Amino acid sequence: MLLSIFFAFAYLVTGIDINTTELSGNVYDAESGEKLPSATILIEGSYRGTITNNDGYFSLTADELPVVILIRFIGYQSRQITVDENSNFPLEIAMERSVTEMEEIVVTGKDPGLSIMELVIERKKLWRANLQTYRVDAYTRQTLSNDTSIVSITESSSIAFWDKERGSREVQLSRKQTSNLTDNQNFAGVRYLPNFYDDNIEIAGYNLMGITHPDALKYYHFRLLETRQMDGKPLYKIEVTPRRIRQPLFEGTAWVLGRDYALLEVDLKPNDVVGFPPPIQDFNLAYKQQFSNYGGEYWLPVDMRIEGLIRIGMVGLRFPAIYFSQASRLSDYRINVELPDSVYQSSEWLTRADTLTVDDSQMEIEPIPLTLEETLAYETIDSTKTLEEAFKPEGFLARMASASDEREGSGNFLNFGGVIPDGISLRGRFNRMDGYHLGLNFDRRFNTGRLRLEGFGGYSFHSNLWDYGGTANVRIASIGRARVNGFTGYENTTSTRYPSQFYTTGMNSMATVLGGDDYFDYFRNERIFAGLETRRILPGLNLSVTANREYHDNFNPGNEFDHSWFGWHKMRRTNKEIAEGTLQSIGFEIGYNVTSNDFGFTGNRQIIIGAEISDNSIGSDFDFAKFTFRFDWNLQTFYKRRLFANTLDFHFSGGTSAGHLPMQRFGAIDGSLNYFTPFGTLKTRRFIPYEGSGYWLAAAEHNFRTIPFELLGLRPLVERGWGIIIFGGAGYTAAGSSYPENLMVTDGIHSEVGISLNSVFGILRIDLARRLDAPGTFIGISVPRYF
Repeated sequence: MLLSIFFAFAYLVTGIDINTTELSGNVYDAESGEKLPSATILIEGSYRGTITNNDGYFSLTADELPVVILIRFIGYQSRQITVDENSNFPLEIAMERSVTEMEEIVVTGKDPGLSIMELVIERKKLWRANLQTYRVDAYTRQTLSNDTSIVSITESSSIAFWDKERGSREVQLSRKQTSNLTDNQNFAGVRYLPNFYDDNIEIAGYNLMGITHPDALKYYHFRLLETRQMDGKPLYKIEVTPRRIRQPLFEGTAWVLGRDYALLEVDLKPNDVVGFPPPIQDFNLAYKQQFSNYGGEYWLPVDMRIEGLIRIGMVGLRFPAIYFSQASRLSDYRINVELPDSVYQSSEWLTRADTLTVDDSQMEIEPIPLTLEETLAYETIDSTKTLEEAFKPEGFLARMASASDEREGSGNFLNFGGVIPDGISLRGRFNRMDGYHLGLNFDRRFNTGRLRLEGFGGYSFHSNLWDYGGTANVRIASIGRARVNGFTGYENTTSTRYPSQFYTTGMNSMATVLGGDDYFDYFRNERIFAGLETRRILPGLNLSVTANREYHDNFNPGNEFDHSWFGWHKMRRTNKEIAEGTLQSIGFEIGYNVTSNDFGFTGNRQIIIGAEISDNSIGSDFDFAKFTFRFDWNLQTFYKRRLFANTLDFHFSGGTSAGHLPMQRFGAIDGSLNYFTPFGTLKTRRFIPYEGSGYWLAAAEHNFRTIPFELLGLRPLVERGWGIIIFGGAGYTAAGSSYPENLMVTDGIHSEVGISLNSVFGILRIDLARRLDAPGTFIGISVPRYF
């Protein structure tokens, strides 16, 4: 009764032609009565068909009667049935098992399965050369379940387009989902479905070689398991196993129809190489796909069935198993037809039908009938049964997070968000010249983000000095994605004497107050500035120009605050004095693909060039020109078909100057911040940087990921995602004889090499570095490199 109501509803909303006839039936084993799921039902003389659901039931629309339907299921003799006006529905279709042929196999050095797949690959080359385009009706249903029941269902009806040159697109006609999901959470579709006749197949970000790729015989073992008869032709069952154990490949079985030498069905899953680092503990996907030539030349997918299991967890946090199931049906192919240009005007794979003009966009797309369990899920799942509740984690970290959420909801006084107004945040730091500093920051956007105002103020309890200032940034013009902004501001604050590409004053504050060396030197800086910046004037390109007027002043000499929380620090080093005076300058910067600093977590591809000019003619007490350059680049090296290929990362930064560069404009090469050693630093330069009026740093590292442990057979480390990185670096700084002798400059070229254990427990990288130009070994930690 419920199925009848469902199909009546589908009949109304899809606008089915009243002259069509709905064919339905049950497909089962003639001997045992067992239902046969995913049996193929095709209308003879057309590209229209469907598959049975998990209960062996199917529904299919015919334009007119009589029609001949072909029923096919691997391991059974195919059946042809004529359906006319006198037929009773649902049809009851009993399938007879096919006979296994035990052909005599001649023992040679070559397995018959290899010869069969050679013929499959050669036949594919012939018919694929003539296949230019197609469009096909598609229906997809996805189901999420936990250990006890179905959690959600999403359905989609669409038209899929394929062009040999332009690729795939999908126009979605309708969507349906259980009440606990919104329309925007429905991702059902065929745009990401693999066609196992393709040369290369993308699975979860991995690029896997298909079993009919021209080079498949070099990457796979094919072994004949058995031979059956089907419709008077031999049907070969071929075992598929990877030949190369460290390449992402498939394993499983393929059924090949003899004489035609075409894939009839595949049952494959990715090998163990396809996996993910913690906290993903288990990731299993299995794919089944059937093919038909519909009586013609081209062998095309009939369906796709995916079963998956994902387990996520770490120490103190464990999620229930997530079971994923998908069934897709492809029907009513139109081969080598002209495709609408509108679907290829956007680079997006998926579009909604109401945004495009597509012929026949209101055509019927028949669903695969629901099983009784799926029908019950639609009836019982309401908006209160959320995915968050169905996959609620367990463990002490989950309990802590839950308790934190409860405290926030109770208005506890520790919840600063309920006390401090929106746009205002706390500000704090510690260094050896200011001591403890406490204050507030202000940051608000106005006029839909076109105007941004920022301000700050705070007091330093050791130096007894106030910091205060503010900036305004306004969008002047927008042209497409390009932006032109103007900015101006005033600051009176403590500045660091040399810059760091990696470490903030906040990071240094924590390291210093815990007993580490204070990484920076400091001076007082009263500054007025204004400028213009452009973003994305060309793809990835940013430009800025800034005019500065600054007054630089020293702290009182000998007034370093000799303090840390636990008294673990050494005597605080003397803060170097600067040349006081007024500095007026103009600065320029051009950047390509500039990214925020992530300490080497991901590979970057960026270039930054900067310049600053100060001259007596513009009222400055200083006369210099300073030029800086930074280059970061990431390249894939080995195992490129993996989601995470081996990578090689380069970093080069440097600077030079003309005139007499004041010490407060020196460049720096970063060393370790206590024991923190990110990529792009000299790891064996301990606790403080190198500085100079001229400097350069070159660093490189190769991420072998889990490959060394795979070669050694250490599967527990591989499964945990641990990897190996080899790195090296060299740097040099210099300053002229007019500067003090005790500057932190290199004695020649500082060089080092080392090895890292990456992704330890998924959160840590351990570096072991050896200095080459002088004795010294150093152990440090940093964030793991993932990308």
